[in-house]
Amino acid sequence: MKLCFVTTYPLGRRELGGSGWVDRRLLAMLRRSHDVDVVCVTGDEGSWSDEGLPCHSAGSVPLEVRGDRARLLRVAAGMLTSPEPYLARKFTVFPGWRRAAALLRERAAGRVVITSGWPGLLLAEAAGVAVTSHIAHNVESTIAAEHSPRALRLLGETWRLPRAERRLLTLPDKVFTLSRTDAYVVRGWGIGAAHLPLPLIPQPAPVQAEALGFIGKASWPPNERALAALVGPVRAELDRLGQDVPYVLAGNGTESYAGHRGVTALGRVEREADFYRRVGLVVVPRFGASTGISVKMLEAAEYGLPSVVPPQLAAAVDPNGPWLVADGPAATASVIAAWRAGESTVDVASWLARHNATTTETPLLPAP
Repeated sequence: MKLCFVTTYPLGRRELGGSGWVDRRLLAMLRRSHDVDVVCVTGDEGSWSDEGLPCHSAGSVPLEVRGDRARLLRVAAGMLTSPEPYLARKFTVFPGWRRAAALLRERAAGRVVITSGWPGLLLAEAAGVAVTSHIAHNVESTIAAEHSPRALRLLGETWRLPRAERRLLTLPDKVFTLSRTDAYVVRGWGIGAAHLPLPLIPQPAPVQAEALGFIGKASWPPNERALAALVGPVRAELDRLGQDVPYVLAGNGTESYAGHRGVTALGRVEREADFYRRVGLVVVPRFGASTGISVKMLEAAEYGLPSVVPPQLAAAVDPNGPWLVADGPAATASVIAAWRAGESTVDVASWLARHNATTTETPLLPAP
């Protein structure tokens, strides 16, 4: 079958976040049996080979606007004259958006279109192409309600985005979510949605270490809060329990935590294995409202490592997965201490094998 897979940014740009990590695994599954063409919403102009796949981008939609004052002002001005939310206007306000839509129309001709992530579905609407399947990485309006800054709230992001998201999700023939719980949310809107287990790629298991690890871009608001919890109340509770636990932090911006006691801050790492070989337990202390999944708990499982996660993330992926479940800093510290004492163990390899046995490309494709 000929497929057109629409992703957000070039798959090789690993530093940009978890979206590409998800799509690399989806594409590895799809390309086993199908002719897959990849279109990126943003990225370098032209065609190139990325992760072993031909990829195409119009190259004229900015990858990021948060650090560019002029672009942010342009987006804000665009929101004053349009009902679109920031999460759409940050793409559509730029002249290159039309070029990107034209590219997708060209590449999608004669192919089954699968979009992965909000920007891909937004581009498919602009291009006027029919979408067979869409994979929602998050419920975007949940993130906006939790993390939108004051300026965006004043511009109406928290009411604009839910309205736009519900409308967009009615366009594909089928909607899938990475999170089990997100599927319930979307179905509550009257939109059929199913959970899509993500195929994982087992990696060589690292030598077990004693350090607690966190990896992720420090500037992303949920990660920023998680890191603050780790070096603050979680560390304080570990001290109370008499646990002098070393931390290894990795990802863009984590260098700023190098001054904290017991912290080795690697910053951006070229290979994830360079991080995972240094740690024995991965922690994802993302408390509060949750949507989507944490790719880091799944990536850790690929390396044979357990994770400490809050109950909402365990429920999103698999309540019976290889996680040590803890809700809040005190409980997080408690399960870390139990793991160090050998009182909490999980069989990651067996879970990984069972999980991958449930993954299949079939739901994404039209019936034969």
